[in-house]
Amino acid sequence: MTAFALSLVLAVAALADQFSSHTLTGHARDVYASSGQLPTSGVLYGLVYTVAIVDALLWLLVLGVARSHRRPAGILSVITALISAAFAAALLASTEYGAQIFPPVWGALAILPVVAGILASVLLLRRDRSID
Repeated sequence: MTAFALSLVLAVAALADQFSSHTLTGHARDVYASSGQLPTSGVLYGLVYTVAIVDALLWLLVLGVARSHRRPAGILSVITALISAAFAAALLASTEYGAQIFPPVWGALAILPVVAGILASVLLLRRDRSID
């Protein structure tokens, strides 16, 4: 449940930023200034929303499987944690023109569900072993 909620935190943070301070687009403008390109805020926020929503849906699936006490919940949780980690790494490592496209805070927010997901994976795998 925590990994699902933390996935939503990323979406809420993006929504709050998009309608207030625009730190994401401001950072991207600085990155692209030397190239003469101007990034569209829709693409930047769209990527963050996509990561948050897909991540939340995956964790919701894990939650449903875990609540039904099905055996593969632990394995599904590990797979989801790996996918979630890949999303976070993409936000942290995406670079263009020698600079990070997304400020590190966005990658850090995307890592939070991974941390909770690793803990959930351990607990679910232990539960799966006790079912044997």
